[in-house]
Amino acid sequence: MSTQTRHMTVGDLAGLRWRGYLRESTQNQADMWSPERQRSDMTRAADELGMVAAEPTWYQRTGTGETRSEELDVALHDGQGRQYDVLVVLTTSRFARNRAEAVRRKAQFSKAGIPIYFVQDRILSGARSSRLLEGVREVIDEEEQETRRFWIAGGHRERQLSGRWIGAIPFGYRKAMADFPDGSRRWDGGLEPDPVEAPLVRRMFGELVAGSTPRDIAFRLNVEGIRNRERPWARGQIVKVLGNPVYVGDLVRYRATRAGHYYDEADAKDGRQTLTDALPALIERPLFESARMLTSERRIAGSARNRTLVYPLSGILRCGGCMRRMSGVSNGTARYYRCLNRAEMGTCDEPFFRASIAEEAFARWLHTLRLPADWRARLAKLPDRDEGADTERRRRLEERTARLRKLYSWGDIGEDEYRAETATIRGEMALVVRPNLGSITAIAEALGEYGRSWLEDASPAKRAIPALMLRDLIVRGGEIVEWVVRAELRPLIELCVVSDPSFYPVPQPYTLRFSA
Repeated sequence: MSTQTRHMTVGDLAGLRWRGYLRESTQNQADMWSPERQRSDMTRAADELGMVAAEPTWYQRTGTGETRSEELDVALHDGQGRQYDVLVVLTTSRFARNRAEAVRRKAQFSKAGIPIYFVQDRILSGARSSRLLEGVREVIDEEEQETRRFWIAGGHRERQLSGRWIGAIPFGYRKAMADFPDGSRRWDGGLEPDPVEAPLVRRMFGELVAGSTPRDIAFRLNVEGIRNRERPWARGQIVKVLGNPVYVGDLVRYRATRAGHYYDEADAKDGRQTLTDALPALIERPLFESARMLTSERRIAGSARNRTLVYPLSGILRCGGCMRRMSGVSNGTARYYRCLNRAEMGTCDEPFFRASIAEEAFARWLHTLRLPADWRARLAKLPDRDEGADTERRRRLEERTARLRKLYSWGDIGEDEYRAETATIRGEMALVVRPNLGSITAIAEALGEYGRSWLEDASPAKRAIPALMLRDLIVRGGEIVEWVVRAELRPLIELCVVSDPSFYPVPQPYTLRFSA
């Protein structure tokens, strides 16, 4: 907590520039916490205190279940850049979802020297005169939030017990419309088979039992142009369908919930419960049980196989055609890396890359990294960086990236231009990344132990070395064409080049660049 914030009073806010943070709420609370009312009350209070509105004035967050607020991240970043002086919030309950988040966020703003003024509570966050009241309000807000969640959970519980659906509609079903006494026709909470999607669900179960894998099923659906509600199918989505008991008519309460229960798991009022035959079934139970047994057996077999096969470059190799990550796969006799777009959607023509060739190239690269005897002394002589200038340059690059992302999302620039510009910005960002001397030292000390011996090393450290050193390896036409080294290791790589020019760190025709 900064001294400046601790000793401030409400009277000290006169003449300061302010911005407001508001959080939208549900429709039921629109009258009390509507954005219009929040803006009106905050503007009136700021005018009464003599503050000056900064442009733009508002950070507005749409009410969701997510705890993290990106708008507060932006507000903190702008405050650190001195774009405004005071953050104004209507009340403490509109600032954070829970007490833990409130305390963490307030500490961040206080450390940055940005006071937060809560209008209805007349609290200046962090001020010595209102610290006790602020702590009491945090406790009260948390209790009110928990009480509200309790009643919402109770409503969900009663709705599910009556056989009505809660949440996203599962693939294969649609909302069942019904006629009501008032003459209206609307959703009654039930589900019915979708005439287009339901046959696809039956097909998935049938193909699995016939010997296909979930990845094979996803591949065929994508090749045929069949989508998962406008999205391509992936292996994980097929597995989720095959394991969902809703397709035999069972409704499992809280099956996919992320939040904790409000009663003990064994309590009949809230524990995990299965309502049998609560929904229209799409498949027979014997077929569902067979599919569940097959997926379980294959999962166990796949886990055992993956424990014996090591793919140290998985997640590092990137397809040069579609820029998707490449993962390891085996045909039983040889290991390969393949593009995930090719594996899951059939939309990429990049060939499989033999794992032994890729790993041989990485081992050769390690072998070429020769350090001089006095490398520690040279690293110690690295010039001090201007942290303020680096921060300002990084901020400008982040703003360029955000503008570029908007232009791409709006369709003003194409994908090729977006990728090229993004790569350029990442390269410039690498120049302002402060060297990580701890990582540099650890890698430098390990260089003498690796090289050709890395190929024979089966320890967990083998998997860690590529990820510690590289951001990406770009593969095109069955060859590694570009090495993207982590920016914090730049001094080490440049030192290797200077120490022995005959051992260029990346054999031609490869190219090397650094990326943040």
